[in-house]
Amino acid sequence: MAIKSFKELQDYISDIMESNTVAGPPLVSPHHAFWKTLSYEQFTGGAVPGVTDPDTKNPVTILVKGDSAKSNLILALQGKGPLFDASHGKFGRMPAGGLPFFTAENISEIAEWIDAGCPE
Repeated sequence: MAIKSFKELQDYISDIMESNTVAGPPLVSPHHAFWKTLSYEQFTGGAVPGVTDPDTKNPVTILVKGDSAKSNLILALQGKGPLFDASHGKFGRMPAGGLPFFTAENISEIAEWIDAGCPE
């Protein structure tokens, strides 16, 4: 499935999160289901609501248009990088307490949308 719009991305993430609740509800997070509440502009050019880097105190940006490899959304879902590495990241892999996590295929679908420039 190729994600062609922000609305499709919102639905895609929501569907995965809903299917993941079979293992139990996700832990409470300060940003809740932010992908459903932000506008396209806020999502593609902004930060995760209520989340700051514990070291720098800077907001945590959601993504870099056209570059999924540098996008915190992808790093969080993969459990990579200084903020999201499962063993020593400040936050750990997302979703918090989220077994089952997003599959490599799920993440790839989202990454392709980002790499395509985040079509509106």
